[in-house]
Amino acid sequence: MKKFVLAVFFDYTIESGGNFQQSLNNVLLVNSLASNEIDVKIITTKKENSKILKKYGLKYLLYAPNIFSRAWIRFTEISNVFIYRLIKFLFKKNHFEKFLEENEIDLIYFVAQSEYANYTKSINYIFTLFDLCHRDCPEFPEVRNNRIFESRENGFQKNLPRAIAVLTESNLGKENAIFRYRLDANRVYVFPLSPSSTIQYKDFLKEDKKKNEFIDIKKKYDLKYDYIFYPAHFWAHKNHIYILKALNILRNESSISLGAIFSGKDQGNLSYIKDITKKLNLESQVRFIGFVENEEIVNLYSQSLALVMPTYFGPTNMPPLEAFKLNTPVLYSDLPGLRDQVNDAALLLDLYDPNSLVLNLKKLLNSEEERNNLINKGKLRYNEIVSKNNNHQILKKIIDDFMIRRDCWK
Repeated sequence: MKKFVLAVFFDYTIESGGNFQQSLNNVLLVNSLASNEIDVKIITTKKENSKILKKYGLKYLLYAPNIFSRAWIRFTEISNVFIYRLIKFLFKKNHFEKFLEENEIDLIYFVAQSEYANYTKSINYIFTLFDLCHRDCPEFPEVRNNRIFESRENGFQKNLPRAIAVLTESNLGKENAIFRYRLDANRVYVFPLSPSSTIQYKDFLKEDKKKNEFIDIKKKYDLKYDYIFYPAHFWAHKNHIYILKALNILRNESSISLGAIFSGKDQGNLSYIKDITKKLNLESQVRFIGFVENEEIVNLYSQSLALVMPTYFGPTNMPPLEAFKLNTPVLYSDLPGLRDQVNDAALLLDLYDPNSLVLNLKKLLNSEEERNNLINKGKLRYNEIVSKNNNHQILKKIIDDFMIRRDCWK
């Protein structure tokens, strides 16, 4: 009897940050479902992912259509109904579905939000919904410009109802998806985030000795101050300016000079943040270190005073989980969903007032007991989150239920 073939679609590179890390977590999770009945095939569109997948002992298929095939797929999507039916009559299936059919795929699991769900017509799929921040915060340029809002909205309206299951990262995410897209509640699942594989599987990857190397962060980046850490690409919604304002207040009103290290790639807002850094005369205190390799992340967290994450987007994020795991205090946005992710294990920030960050930083600077208390609460919160994580069972149930229905047709 033919095995059931589950495809895992992996469409991000490591430079994309959290989307990549969570995608990789999901790839590793679903690979554990391989059995005598289920064959798991990992599909990636990025050649650079091959090295990472091989590190975990994973085989993969590369889907890399040429520019003409990609253009043709997109053309069929924007054509009117008559042209679409004509194309389907002449060519039967688009290039992507032909690829899936050639590999005998029964079900495709998009481990992150992907435009390729648009091109999946006859083959069923599971859709991952990380966030609906274009609806939560439509004023930010990253969802306002270049018709990103319209693109996301059209994609979700089209693809979410067609999915056999939608995976959201929190209860609030599930409620928003059901409310905004009128989805069937029994097809929407809470599928929480996990720390990055670098941190979560570091014991598994013992052969990678670099991960155990100590890197003196302050020495490497020529920083004479203790520092706070914020790993985030430079989008406007990441709110780096809030940290700069707080550092300025801390220095000018309390004569306390504290450093900040920002890691991440420019997504259009870096020059603005650098200009503000210069205007506030914070250049000696702030370091922009760009994208960093995985082995440095552990050192950046563990040697910092705290993770400070004043983001507007959520409702959950990976860095707080990573900080909890690495015994680093967390200062986090006091917003719906985000505060629920950390409970009492973080100091919450009023994003309307940078003095909120100033007061919380003073707590950590002035009291080792306060810092240790926060670290201990972080450990408890991390263990609570991990103990309640049943993503493996959720995914298995979705697939088992679908396999029974899949027997109904050829």
